[in-house]
Amino acid sequence: MRSKDSSSLRIIDLWTFKSEKTNKRYIVEVEEFENEFLGLKFYWKGVEKSKDRYSLLTNDYEPRTVVRSCVEVMLEYYRKNPLMSFGFVAAPDLDKDIKGKMIEKSSGNRRFRFYQRMMINLFGSKTFYQVSDVTNKIYLLVNMIKLSNKLITLKDIEQKLNQTYIGEYIITE
Repeated sequence: MRSKDSSSLRIIDLWTFKSEKTNKRYIVEVEEFENEFLGLKFYWKGVEKSKDRYSLLTNDYEPRTVVRSCVEVMLEYYRKNPLMSFGFVAAPDLDKDIKGKMIEKSSGNRRFRFYQRMMINLFGSKTFYQVSDVTNKIYLLVNMIKLSNKLITLKDIEQKLNQTYIGEYIITE
């Protein structure tokens, strides 16, 4: 399913999949940016109306399965266009305080390390150049063909992140 965010003019594709273990349905949002770059976000459908949907944990202990399903979505785009690059942000975990109010539990380091390990294990260095902004928990898989042919640079990506989002983004290897 494709939708357009009228506030930013971004195109967002929505994919869904169901966990075989828990029968929970998950939604993957694929946001299209210029230079054949896609950003992926995912969440459990049961929290889709929550502003914290990317941070909430299901406590079903199946992150490998869920992230692997997101990777399959990435590969579907890559098969259609071998010049695609991808990125994602490790959202911070949230917990409830005594009054039931949502509070930040961790900075997202645990999710970030998990995503990083999965991407390193699943993708070698021939197809994607893997870089990150550890401070902002952003992980990128930059297409090696585009980098080697100078169709895009890490500086270009960094500038686009800083234009699009509030913050100081610095991509490191």
